[in-house]
Amino acid sequence: MRNRKNNLKVSITKLGIVYIVVAILGLVVIGRIIDLQFIHKPDKNRFGNNFRYDVIDGKRGDILARDGRFLAVSTPQYEIDMDCTVSDKDTFDRDVGKLAADLSTIFNDKTPRYFESEMVNAREKDRKHIRIGDRLVSHQELQQIQNFPIFNQGRFKGGLKVDKKERRLYPYTTLGRRVLGYSLDNAEKTKVGLEMCYDYVLKGKSGKRPMMRTENHQWIRDFTQPEIPPEDGLDVLTTIDVDIQDIADRALREQLAKSDQLQGGCVIVMETATGAIRAMVNLQKYEGDFSERINFAINRKGEPGSVFKLATLISLIEQKGLKLDQTIKAQPHWIYGGHDFEDHYLNSYSTISVLRGFEISSNNVFRILATTNYEKDPEDFIGKLNDLKINYNFDFDLAGMEKAYIKSPEDPTWSPVDLPQIAMGYTVELTPLHTLNFYNAVANGGKMMKPYLVSAFLKDGHPVKEFKPETISVICQKSTIDTVKRALRGVVTDGTGRFTFKGCKVHVSGKTGTAQIVDPETGEYVDRNGYRQHQATFVGFFPSEAPKYSMIVVVYSEKTRSNFYGASWGGPVFRRVAEQIYASSPEWQKAYYEKPGDVDYLTSLKDKAPEDTAAAGVPCVVGMGLKDAMYILENRGFKVNFSGNGKVIAQNPPAGAQATGKVALMLEHDSKDIN
Repeated sequence: MRNRKNNLKVSITKLGIVYIVVAILGLVVIGRIIDLQFIHKPDKNRFGNNFRYDVIDGKRGDILARDGRFLAVSTPQYEIDMDCTVSDKDTFDRDVGKLAADLSTIFNDKTPRYFESEMVNAREKDRKHIRIGDRLVSHQELQQIQNFPIFNQGRFKGGLKVDKKERRLYPYTTLGRRVLGYSLDNAEKTKVGLEMCYDYVLKGKSGKRPMMRTENHQWIRDFTQPEIPPEDGLDVLTTIDVDIQDIADRALREQLAKSDQLQGGCVIVMETATGAIRAMVNLQKYEGDFSERINFAINRKGEPGSVFKLATLISLIEQKGLKLDQTIKAQPHWIYGGHDFEDHYLNSYSTISVLRGFEISSNNVFRILATTNYEKDPEDFIGKLNDLKINYNFDFDLAGMEKAYIKSPEDPTWSPVDLPQIAMGYTVELTPLHTLNFYNAVANGGKMMKPYLVSAFLKDGHPVKEFKPETISVICQKSTIDTVKRALRGVVTDGTGRFTFKGCKVHVSGKTGTAQIVDPETGEYVDRNGYRQHQATFVGFFPSEAPKYSMIVVVYSEKTRSNFYGASWGGPVFRRVAEQIYASSPEWQKAYYEKPGDVDYLTSLKDKAPEDTAAAGVPCVVGMGLKDAMYILENRGFKVNFSGNGKVIAQNPPAGAQATGKVALMLEHDSKDIN
């Protein structure tokens, strides 16, 4: 009995000890929870900074042609990685071969055996991260990959890791790339073009995601802090007409390919009434081909040569009452300021009219006219040129535009021969865009417009900000414009452009110009080896009766001993572009007035579109590669059928149509794309 009592006491004592231990452990656990949640701060010296904000980028806005076609578009692409350790052994052993075969099919870069070996080795070595494939995949490909064996178990059971990245695509490849520029996501790329100048619009505003660091060094979302979502960038609607840009690109490319002595050139097409630039092409010889590397149109200034004679002619008409039928003595050799100025164009003339001198582009005629009228007061001549705004340095949508310059008598280096040289386009520095804008003012009845490339910023197809045509000035009287238009037409029908434009399908008015380029080493027009470099220009407008477009073509030669002329090298490009623009729409003058304005056109399509279709109906994907076309259409909810290979040449339903369901694409290789 006594033993029983002793045993009971021992049992009670032991049970009490257990209860006490359990209670103490419970208190410890509760205390630890309280500490972790409300008190404990991890050692910063051990773990470093334990809170951060991750930047969340919004979608970069698209750059659009005037009709809404994509010139630059951001598309999500994905980097695929795998943690080979998380799937259970039975699943991995059973399906790794099938997964390897599927990966080999979609990436098409390595054999199934290679993929299987890589994944098995990674699992054996307990590697939690291996890169799958040698490229990023599209959204469509990602959906396929997510359904592959093992990966269909998800991230935590199948090991699939996806890192979303944004890629900038240019559906028309190299077309207009110097104008468009490059996406700024790669700091090593040259920051030029619209991508740079309108980066503040395109990139939107970044968001912030609060992140906290755990004890095992993992960063996780901190839900105690609010996330700041990003704002997507706005779309930039340009004035570029893709079809005209392509016409100009092809015409210049074909001309440059005709001679090894050609270095490069540019073409600018401007809408006469508004100053909107419909095409800006810049090509330079590079590695056996021509590519857009320098924006000659705005980044290269020089002496324009005879195309400047139009400004001299207007000055003489306005200030001195000059008439086109006035005649002067023809002087093939003219002595002035101690210089003998030679002009072989005058060899067959004894007297010559002002009009004929302009048509044959006689340098001495304009030298003599300028000195006869302005020798005693050259400031009067330079002042009138400034009033004509041919050297007006307007703000432009692209960075890097060179400043125009006309030498003044106030310049300490002024000499007597500067006056006659300015009269025929030397001792003057203009970019091709400056020259074109002056001719556009003549085509426009004397009203000089400010050239522009961007017409609106858009959000979801609606304009947030619009840019309307701006008038810089009225350069001269209408009677003067009528007079010089007669002279410009005469250049084409009876002057230096008559052979180039004979039989042209559309009436063209314009001026040829050839100028030598100063050698940077010698400061002269000839280098140390006796070679010269030239620029050949044709600038004008069409149709002559009611100008709708103005255009300039400038072609630059390599250093050579040969002669180059604007009519021979610039004129054919001008003609080809003008004729193709005209031929592309037989009723082009009527259609021009009936077509809705750029922003209004897109907005009207947006307003008419059903909620479950694209903002402006079926997107236009003509000219794109299949992958880019499918991405755009599928993201808008369409299913795609296609036939052929190459680029999209036709689509059904057509762009802008209000439709749902399927879109059929016809593809064909462009000979220009085959190397």
